[in-house]
Formats: sequence, structure tokens, C-alpha cells
Amino acid sequence: MVEPPTVEAAAACPGLLNAEAAEAVQRTVQSSAFLRDEGQAVGAVAVGAALEAAYKAGAKVREAVVPECVVTGQVGGGDRKAELRLSADSGRAGPSAPGGEGVRVSVGERQGVVAFDCVSARAGSTAEVPLRVTSVFADRRQKPGADEGSTADYLVVAHSAALAVAKELGCANGAGLPAKAADLPPAAPATPPAS
Repeated sequence: MVEPPTVEAAAACPGLLNAEAAEAVQRTVQSSAFLRDEGQAVGAVAVGAALEAAYKAGAKVREAVVPECVVTGQVGGGDRKAELRLSADSGRAGPSAPGGEGVRVSVGERQGVVAFDCVSARAGSTAEVPLRVTSVFADRRQKPGADEGSTADYLVVAHSAALAVAKELGCANGAGLPAKAADLPPAAPATPPAS
């Protein structure tokens, strides 16, 4: 049986993981060898195009499908998974939750979330009705146990993807995102991850 080729962490989600995020992914799944799966190697360009299309869908923005990037690290004879997913929202689909403006950070069980508002000529979003993007990095190992990843690492990865997408979409003022994950606003508890 032929072993599937492996890549470095940064290549698992092309353009979405900066060097710090790639290291955080490695710590989360405890591997430096990631399976090369073209169906899962979703990058910044594909995610940006899907978020743009979602905003242009108007009231159906929340129904739009944005491809997820699944990272699969090889560990011994098995593998460990984590996923990076982004979603779109806007006021055109109805009111958002209170306090849903600007850069928002939350953490939950085995996940980190960074959300931001994007004013983009490319997407057609405005300051009055911005494209609201949520970046979630979640540890999907079946039995994380005592070696579970850290909240800080989860946020580093979610922040890296948020920065990459804000750049890809040309969000005004970088969507207000800080250059470093350490400079994000304090995190609030997140709702449980969707299965």
C-alpha cells in the first residue's frame, strides 16, 4: 500500500496559516507531518471567494457554504484531526447578536473563535452592513485526554486565518484585526461547537 504524501503544517491550509499558526497546529495535533489531501487543503483564495459569494447572497448569507480546511497530522500508525472553518453573516440576514460588532474573540471546549467585520469593495460590503466573518479552529481528535491543545494555540490559528481572509478580501483597515494574536481583545466563553 502506498503511503499518502505529507506536507508541512503551513501547506495544509494554503495561505491561511502563518508561521506561528503552523506551529500551533503542530502542537495541537502533535505532529509535523500532515496528510496531503487536495480535497481538504482549502486555502485563503477559495475561502475568500466563498465568503464574497455568501455576502452577495443577501438574506441567504448564513446559508452559504464556505469550504473547511481539515488538517490531518500523522502520529505513529494513526492520525489526528483539527479543522479550520470560516462562516459569513451580515445584517441583510436579520439582526445579529448583541455586541456583535468589531473584533470578537471567544473560546470554547477545544476551540478558538475570532470574528470580525469586513468592509470590502470586492465583496460589496459597507460600514452600515459589513460582511461579518467568523474564524473557528477546533481540535477534532476523538480522545484528546491530558494532551489536549491549548486555548492560546486555538486562537493563534483562528487569528491567522482571519488575517489571511481579511487581506484576501481587501477589508478596510485590515478589519481592525491586530497583527498578533497576543493583541486580540480578551476572550469570552463560546457556545459549544456544532457537530
